[in-house]
Amino acid sequence: MPETTTVPDAQRPIGRFITEQVLPQWDALNRYPVMDVHNRIMNRALARQTIQVTQTDRFSAAFLHNGRVVGGRYGRETTLVSDQAAEACSSKSLTRQYWAAAGVPTAEASRFYGDDVDAARDFVRSAPAPVVMKPDSGRHGAGVTFGVTAAGFDAAWKVAVEANRVPGMGDGVLLEPFQDALCLRFFVVGGQTRAVTLRVPLFVTGDGESTLQQLLEQSFAHQQRNVFLSRNRPRITDQLVAASGLALTDVPAAGALHILKENVSMLAGGLPYDVTARVSSDLRSLANDAAVAIPGLGAAGIDVLTPSLDSAEGALALDADSWASLLMHGYPAFGLRRIVARPLTHQLRLRAEHWERPVYSGSALSAVSPEDE
Repeated sequence: MPETTTVPDAQRPIGRFITEQVLPQWDALNRYPVMDVHNRIMNRALARQTIQVTQTDRFSAAFLHNGRVVGGRYGRETTLVSDQAAEACSSKSLTRQYWAAAGVPTAEASRFYGDDVDAARDFVRSAPAPVVMKPDSGRHGAGVTFGVTAAGFDAAWKVAVEANRVPGMGDGVLLEPFQDALCLRFFVVGGQTRAVTLRVPLFVTGDGESTLQQLLEQSFAHQQRNVFLSRNRPRITDQLVAASGLALTDVPAAGALHILKENVSMLAGGLPYDVTARVSSDLRSLANDAAVAIPGLGAAGIDVLTPSLDSAEGALALDADSWASLLMHGYPAFGLRRIVARPLTHQLRLRAEHWERPVYSGSALSAVSPEDE
């Protein structure tokens, strides 16, 4: 049982989902023997929209339509994202300020700068329960520590500060209460949800005979059929499972579910499960509203915490990622694959053809419907 909650893993929202949805389909985990990287997928989709991609350096590219520059990208971030939106997405605290102003339910956090370490330590010491510590500008779960107490404060603070990427607005450290919920990644394009992935954290189910290390080795071996998973599996070390309170030599009881990490990042052993057709309409609306609340955020991954897929009651917008990858939606461990590059490049084509018109990121219907994906 993790330090973040006293509820047995099998009774938690994610534990119930694993028991009811993941384990019954485990042997049918999706096979993807080959895969492409994000930008190659985008380049092919852009070509189908008659948009030419000209790479200007290692990270940057220009998009041309009929011989005219109509957009571009830096890394995975395209010109569907305004400068203001890019700045907002570079800082979790700034993102949440936009959401709070727009009335979008969002996670509350206290922010501390590097020289506020004593105040942050006092905050953790006086908190009624262990907290989550995360870097304001970190990505992919880097620098995030769950279950932080006064005893583990210094180590957590160090990794959070070192994981910050953006000086200035994004160089703080956030302390927030732990939310025991399902973690959903919505990919929103032009104010509309195009794909939804539930991110399942690293887990094992005991058989009463195998050690934790053997169970992880068996799990990762099974996941080799999906090349996206195989390229993102972490090394099996004591540190990988330390937060669970278990050792690699422990033998979990038969049928016992153990969630080994709260970090749902792929690099931490997370599994993407497509739930696009299963999330409620009000959860979609929450994610769409979160994207629209940030001016010029034409495409992004919106992370939402929710107790249930059936309702937005108690759900919170957590983060916005303007560099979001298509891959977890295109190569899920379970469920249907979603070709998000189609609506993304369609939106870029619309910008190219109607460049003189104002941009509106709303919920108006697109010529590309979710059923086409």
